Amino acid sequence: MLKKIIGNRHFYKTLLIVCIPIVLSQLITQFVGLLDNLMVGQLTPAEYNGVAIANQFMFVFNLAVFGATAGPSIFATQYHGAKNIEGVKETIRYKWLISLMILLIGIFVFTLFDDSLFKLFIHEENLDSVNPEDVIKYGKEYLSIMIFGLFPFVITEIYSTNLREAKQTFIPMLSNIIAVVLNMVLNYLLIFGNFGFPHLGVKGAAIATVISRFIGCAVVVIYAHCNKKYSFVNCIFKRFIPTKTSFINIFKGSYLLLINEFLWSFGMTLLNYCFSFKGLEVVAAMNIVSTVSNLFGLLGTSVGIGISVILGQQLGSNKLKEAKEDSDKYIFFAVILGLFITVIMFFIKDPILSLYKFDNNILDIASTLIIISSSMVVIRTYSITCYFIIRSGGKIFITFLFDSVFTIVIRFGITFLFVKLTDLNIFYIYFISEFLEVIKIIIGTILVKKGIWVNKLD
Repeated sequence: MLKKIIGNRHFYKTLLIVCIPIVLSQLITQFVGLLDNLMVGQLTPAEYNGVAIANQFMFVFNLAVFGATAGPSIFATQYHGAKNIEGVKETIRYKWLISLMILLIGIFVFTLFDDSLFKLFIHEENLDSVNPEDVIKYGKEYLSIMIFGLFPFVITEIYSTNLREAKQTFIPMLSNIIAVVLNMVLNYLLIFGNFGFPHLGVKGAAIATVISRFIGCAVVVIYAHCNKKYSFVNCIFKRFIPTKTSFINIFKGSYLLLINEFLWSFGMTLLNYCFSFKGLEVVAAMNIVSTVSNLFGLLGTSVGIGISVILGQQLGSNKLKEAKEDSDKYIFFAVILGLFITVIMFFIKDPILSLYKFDNNILDIASTLIIISSSMVVIRTYSITCYFIIRSGGKIFITFLFDSVFTIVIRFGITFLFVKLTDLNIFYIYFISEFLEVIKIIIGTILVKKGIWVNKLD
């Protein structure tokens, strides 16, 4: 029994080699995100809430780009396993085309509908002590600058996925480290006006992020084009548009993943919209909770990405039986990881909250919500691992139902009903919303065990 769920030394060595750079990259990103959050948290509640709401929209955009590159990555990973470099090149061209289209749509939406977007999260009956006009003002200032960081973010995602598919995870990690450290330093200088720099507040936070994104982008782009081993990235200079056959093939196999990532992020934004009915104090508290939980919660996603890379190359190399046998070991590893994260989150909760200069009521709300969130980490890492295992075989429609449809129809639907039809406080509602993930565990386990995902793409 234990042999089925515990791998040998080679198994864990392969897993760690692929996953550790991705995990460190995400950990550093989220840690600096926490520091950003703390720095902006030293400003007024209106500024903090404005940035928190603006970042909800950036979250949707970021996940849409992730979806645009993740779909072709399923093909590219298997193409690498099969040594099909021409196929890899076609996926790169596809990524560029789709990602730039999303970039243009994002700029259009953020520019034309900024006021309407912010007003979705502000409800007249729950204004607390914060002036809603100030929240919108500071949020728009932040978002208007962050728009300039969308382009380097898109390019970085394209190149980072190209390198990860070839099992080069160190350079994307290094790029991320450079960007986030620079972001942290610039935040300190520009938000508060230290060492003679101008005191720019939320504008400074946005400028710091944009500059760091351009620098991080330069690292992965220069490395990829200067290393002959990854010369396949140069294919866009010879022909930018993929062939009609390749486009149709990749589109058919990945468009649902793009829609899924967008709808999932939209669904998570809808959940925060539900919580915002409980007041702007809850909005502020939820932003703290999201930042703290993401600091470690995204470790599960990072490991899932690494698992999908390994399984994708196994499937592409026709090692179908080996891939299926390894799936149980990945799920067990995810559960152990989830337990570890739960303990860490519980112990870092109070030290982190003590750094925020907020009203005690906001911090008390955040503290209880973090306890609830930490208790759900094992459930999330389990379901995330099932998701990436199923996705590695190109079963996009199943993951579409498993992920975004579940989030919008089940989680948002039930949460919204509890918010509007009951007098339950935010703690009970948040617990119910999070605990619904158990349904995904049951379904995911069945699908993984049946092996319907064990599939080699053409």
